[in-house]
Amino acid sequence: MKAAISEEEKFKFSDLYSFNIQYWLLTISCAVTYMSIFTFIQNASDMLQTKYHFDKITAGLLFGVPYIISAIASPFLGFLVDKIGKRAFMMCVASSILTMAFLISLMMPECDKCYMPVYPLVITGFGYSVYAACIWSTIPYVVAPSTVGTAFGITTAIQNIGLVMAPTLVGTIKDKTKMIDHGFFWVQIFFIGLNIIGLSCNMYLYYIDIYYNGGVLDKVDQGTKAEKEASEEKALLKRASENGSDETESMLSEDRS
Repeated sequence: MKAAISEEEKFKFSDLYSFNIQYWLLTISCAVTYMSIFTFIQNASDMLQTKYHFDKITAGLLFGVPYIISAIASPFLGFLVDKIGKRAFMMCVASSILTMAFLISLMMPECDKCYMPVYPLVITGFGYSVYAACIWSTIPYVVAPSTVGTAFGITTAIQNIGLVMAPTLVGTIKDKTKMIDHGFFWVQIFFIGLNIIGLSCNMYLYYIDIYYNGGVLDKVDQGTKAEKEASEEKALLKRASENGSDETESMLSEDRS
């Protein structure tokens, strides 16, 4: 038997007009941030070989460092976000970390098989983990429940458009500026610029949330009403078992009444 869907729960194209500025700030931030992260990692192997003179095998191993960091850190960071909230603030932190990573990579001099470029790769992996733990969990807080799926779809579509454009832009920049740091100087400037845009969006999002929406993105999700009631009943049972089994039924009946 199918559950009836109320008119309020049904999706309507007119709902798209209800997406507020917070949602669009999130979407822009998502697009530019992932444009910088993924394109940087895609070009990391070439940079390691050209600028730091690693062989293909070593460059290939180091190329995976950000993903290894993300694989290890992401579950813990996701748990942290669930426990403390602070989503918009942590996205600001993530954008700052990524900007720092690309700035460090920009300032590193050319060397022969030195492992200094591993540092920005590690920092990028950590910034990527923090950002991913926050961005996708934030979207449901800024759109109506009936449009959550559509919101995710639009954000993903715009993100992918950015990921299609970014490699072409980076390739063009690199080819036009080969005489300066093998073309990587202005590429890093491009990545820094993208993250400054992302940081600006995140800071504005944080400002709107704190001053106009009561800090919704800062709060910890307490779950549904049913989950709260189940949690409270479990706590009562625990207290009753500590005070004696004779009091269990009376405490539960009092709470339900």
